[in-house]
Amino acid sequence: MSNMFLAYVGNDVFVIDPSVSPDALKYDVPPVSAILITHGHYDHIKYVDEWHKEFPKAPIYMHPDDDCLLGDAGANCSYMDGINKVFDFPHEKPEGTLSFRNVEVNVIKTPGHTMGSVCYMFTDGSEICLFTGDTVFAGSVGRTDMEGGSFELLKGSIEKIGRLPSETRIYPGHGPDSTVGYEVKYNPFFS
Repeated sequence: MSNMFLAYVGNDVFVIDPSVSPDALKYDVPPVSAILITHGHYDHIKYVDEWHKEFPKAPIYMHPDDDCLLGDAGANCSYMDGINKVFDFPHEKPEGTLSFRNVEVNVIKTPGHTMGSVCYMFTDGSEICLFTGDTVFAGSVGRTDMEGGSFELLKGSIEKIGRLPSETRIYPGHGPDSTVGYEVKYNPFFS
């Protein structure tokens, strides 16, 4: 099971890695500003079609370097869930800064786990939040032995993340949250 996040920033709501059905939530979600996908593996996009149906005006962002994963059940790893699922949803390329009503989202390209992996960084006042997908976890990093994976590229992505402010809160695709400062100090992949 991967982490899905609903980020409420000002008047904007973002679905990050739609791995939970909107029907499974026990409360109503206000209109969604965008659906942000960190990479194209099945466990992170499992319910993208349902979220898009529920909020058809919300653009979907996923880096096109992961387009090759969508139409291949082996490459998107849906077989790990015992099914062969392919995807075909409209999406835009996330790059630079995405602007919404009251918030800007910085996109950081972080290849390594997949070629199209990205992190989304939100700044709300003094709080900085980084949604890392499977690039960085608390105490570890994403695997690189699947389609599009490269440990050499992942090392460069880890270095990028390590240069962010130490108080930046990390929300990974699996497991608990952390901070950049904690990971730089204790995560062996940052040394």
